[in-house]
Amino acid sequence: MIDYVNLVDKINKTDDSRRLSSDEVKELNYEFSEGEVIEINTEITYKNKYFELVFYLNFPVNFPVNFPKIFLKKEIYDGIKYIPHVNKDYSICLFDEGLSPLEPKNLEVFIELLIAKSKKIIRASEDEGDTVLEFKREFRAYWEITYSEKDRVNNLGFHSIDSETESNVKALRFIKGDVSGYEYYLYTNEKDAEKIKNYCKSIGIYFVEASVLVIKNVFGRPPFEISNKESIDIIKGDDKYESFKAICNNNDFEDIVVVFFNNINDTLECYGWTYKGLTKIPRKKGGFRNNKTISYLTDPNFGARSVQRISFNNLSLSRLEIRTSGYVENQKSVTVSGLGSIGSNLIFFLKNLPIIQFNLIDIEALSVDNIKRHLLGFGSVSYSKTTGVEFELKKLNPLYNILTREESIATIIDKEPELINSCNLHIVAVGKSIIEKYILNKISIGLIKTPTIFFWVEPFLASGQMIYLNPNDADNLLKVIDEYPFDVLSKEQVNNDKTYLIEGSCQTGYFPYSSTYLIQFLSAVYPFLKDYVNTEVSPSMIYTWVGDKKLLEEKGLILSEFGKSHNTFEIVINKL
Repeated sequence: MIDYVNLVDKINKTDDSRRLSSDEVKELNYEFSEGEVIEINTEITYKNKYFELVFYLNFPVNFPVNFPKIFLKKEIYDGIKYIPHVNKDYSICLFDEGLSPLEPKNLEVFIELLIAKSKKIIRASEDEGDTVLEFKREFRAYWEITYSEKDRVNNLGFHSIDSETESNVKALRFIKGDVSGYEYYLYTNEKDAEKIKNYCKSIGIYFVEASVLVIKNVFGRPPFEISNKESIDIIKGDDKYESFKAICNNNDFEDIVVVFFNNINDTLECYGWTYKGLTKIPRKKGGFRNNKTISYLTDPNFGARSVQRISFNNLSLSRLEIRTSGYVENQKSVTVSGLGSIGSNLIFFLKNLPIIQFNLIDIEALSVDNIKRHLLGFGSVSYSKTTGVEFELKKLNPLYNILTREESIATIIDKEPELINSCNLHIVAVGKSIIEKYILNKISIGLIKTPTIFFWVEPFLASGQMIYLNPNDADNLLKVIDEYPFDVLSKEQVNNDKTYLIEGSCQTGYFPYSSTYLIQFLSAVYPFLKDYVNTEVSPSMIYTWVGDKKLLEEKGLILSEFGKSHNTFEIVINKL
């Protein structure tokens, strides 16, 4: 519990301060958090003169879990705005909220630090060079501020552009709906655009091609509110007027996007504006006066209106990789054959790895019987598993490359082996030994050349098996597979009678196993799976995850000698 009376006394040793009443706090109308507010009167040397400052130190009720904030008095801010690191609500950015500042063991010293940092930020703003540099570093924050009642700004765009360019920048505008809240998409890669278009079609979003004008970044310090007339002056200053005039003559205003880049933060930031809401004036006798369209942007009726400023979020692969892992990894390609319980849940793990290409193979539709342990749910019942998984992946990132085949893996191998051979890895989770042997035979004769990982589980998840196969070892695995030595359950018939359950007819049999244990198995082998995705061809290995032996005993099941000799939830690794 903070003794605020004592705290004010300590602050008064260096600066005048007082604790504000609840009525005074309410009258200030700041965005204070619930708690206490202390007014601090201090001074600095600013532009070679003594300058009086008033700060409001706001302690939240749950301090020190949440840190206090310092706010600058409105009237002072209005006199010297705009200042880097001072927000629209007059709060001062003292700590990066993504970092945990040091625990304030000495409250008096901590408050002195807050005040000193706040003064430093105000004082530094008198250096024009440093100020402009700081604004560029924090450009997004100031670009997205609404500076007046007529000002318009929105985070309406995303892009997948990797490097700054003045040519080949194109745009889509989404109509009759938006894509995750976005209305515009910028791109330079036609393949990326095709993926976005296909994703839009799959969710029922219409789009049109928009025209783009790329200009230089001329924005040094806020305010960044731009009128239609001012935007023309900016475009003229970049010698782009004739290009812009041609764009205006051939497009509706909402289909025109002016774009510039800001790449000071080691990532490509993209900003711009549109003239959305400004319609062409029709002729009295029909049609539009397109030859004078651009003149309306300087017309007294329209020139004073504000453009709609836009920020574009970066969806490019390199940016997302940096944002996620801190570095860019080489992207891999994977074919997944079998999207049942195991294969579909593997997708959850694979999406966290550096994979850009997914080839999905499964001939079946999702049955309601399997939704408890499948990646997909009730909403995907009766749809093909490949379609459902593809949709889930594209919801994560529509820029994934995805190919689907609603056919048997055996058919694909015979008709289209290159679909598999073009990938870095082939994951097989079909759960049928006859198909696994068929694949092994095709690897043995050299038709399939890609390293292959086989997954399957025993009933009640007695064990989970993962085999990494170097293609050169296919014959060895064929010899092992029939008398597989790493099953946890004995092959005695009594086990079969207890593990193959039938519902009502001879065609409704199934082997039970828990989705809880399935995820536990996949989690246990995930580190090895990750290594195989990230490396070239490796030696063949067999990974066996031992299930819950207590559960198996409760079910009256007989364990193999291998099962008896290993512990519950143990990972056993063997060379092939």
